[in-house]
Amino acid sequence: MASKTKRTEYIREKKKSTSGKKRKAAVRTKGTTKSAKVLFKD
Repeated sequence: MASKTKRTEYIREKKKSTSGKKRKAAVRTKGTTKSAKVLFKD
């Protein structure tokens, strides 16, 4: 059986990778570069 520490570390690792899933997906799709409209105030 895994120790309490190992279990906690594993849970935290999983939490970190899954948190912000929507934002990460959006960044992959759209990218983080600002649009020309935002940059040049057209």
